[in-house]
Amino acid sequence: MRITQSEDGWFCGLVDGPCPTDQWLVHVEDPGHGAINTFYGVVRNHNEGQAAASVDYDVHEGLALKALAALCTEIVASLPVRLYVIHSCGMVAVGEASVVIAASSAHRAEAFEATRRCIDQLKIRVPIWKREIAPDQSDRWLDGHTIRVD
Repeated sequence: MRITQSEDGWFCGLVDGPCPTDQWLVHVEDPGHGAINTFYGVVRNHNEGQAAASVDYDVHEGLALKALAALCTEIVASLPVRLYVIHSCGMVAVGEASVVIAASSAHRAEAFEATRRCIDQLKIRVPIWKREIAPDQSDRWLDGHTIRVD
């Protein structure tokens, strides 16, 4: 796992293959926080009417870690939360997690907002591309999101 961590209350990184779903709690625990919200992005068996068996995530690691760190910094600066974000690199099969986001806060609204904002912005700002693999092993690159505002 390639990680970046801040003393400001966030942890982010990239992992080869599926994301572990059992390592986030230690990074968001806080005795003053009564809410923890998690989001797992899991590979599904279909997309746009076509069957899928897995997704191969192509990641520009240096830029992705930099973009994840910037995103975490912004969220923690604007909301009173602790934040954990991990994304997969490489092959992830149907049913496995490709992204795990967890946020804790004193109250639920901020934890919900942090995870929602994080996944929405991650899809736009972090250089990760998806190649979907069908059950017959054919593949196709999926359209991404633009960071351009115009």
